[in-house]
Amino acid sequence: MYGEDTRARTRRDLSQHFLRSRSLAARLVAQSSISNNDLVVEIGPGRGILTRELARRCSKLIAVEKDRNLLRGLISGFERQPNVKVVGGDFLQFPLPDVEYKVFSNIPFSRTAAIVRRFVEDPRPPLEAHLIVQKEAAERFAGRPYASETQASLRIKPWWHVEIIDRLRRDDFDPAPSVDPVVLWLARRQMPLVPDHESRIYREFISESFGRGGRSVSKCLNRVLTRRQLRRLARDLKFDTSGTPSSLHFDQWLGIYRFFSTAIT
Repeated sequence: MYGEDTRARTRRDLSQHFLRSRSLAARLVAQSSISNNDLVVEIGPGRGILTRELARRCSKLIAVEKDRNLLRGLISGFERQPNVKVVGGDFLQFPLPDVEYKVFSNIPFSRTAAIVRRFVEDPRPPLEAHLIVQKEAAERFAGRPYASETQASLRIKPWWHVEIIDRLRRDDFDPAPSVDPVVLWLARRQMPLVPDHESRIYREFISESFGRGGRSVSKCLNRVLTRRQLRRLARDLKFDTSGTPSSLHFDQWLGIYRFFSTAIT
């Protein structure tokens, strides 16, 4: 009993919360677009409940597991499934496929930000990703209409459509998390709203403008826009210059950036 309690505490400390139900795993996979033509990458397969359901639907599955104890069980459990490749290692250092692929994972909650950044900013991003994450983390990446926009949501939205598509119960997991879990869906836009070659400039613009301490929009933008330009943009895009950066919608920030990028070229 003591050993079981210790393992549970360790999983909780590492933000490892495993799905309890194979039927829930099957439902989540069935609701996705994954088909028998797809290569899928699973991050942190853990005990393999999602792995088994993914393997039934996709052409090939690459399961990347960092925990050595879990890795041994996965290798033995899937050694007879030719379409499943179990890889030991950290996803943050894992070389992403150079062909089209999708991601479907119940990821460690504490590593959500690093994992999302890893694939959305990689030169070889997935077509889409389904991630089971903490609700608050999902809201930071999804922004409106679920919550206010953040730097994280604004940095990815020109290239990604982001939605919270399902809400799960805490007791769906072992151990049960102390936060509410959801399914976050990210789908790569076929036509980016900002050209790929401007991605660095756009992200620097958001970091410099949005990230200046929660000050008003006018103070955030006074380094890059004149008062006259800002008044014109506020009128055309219908925002309040005295409001906080998070009070603006993504479309408004996109409009400001497009004006800025035109002005500097």
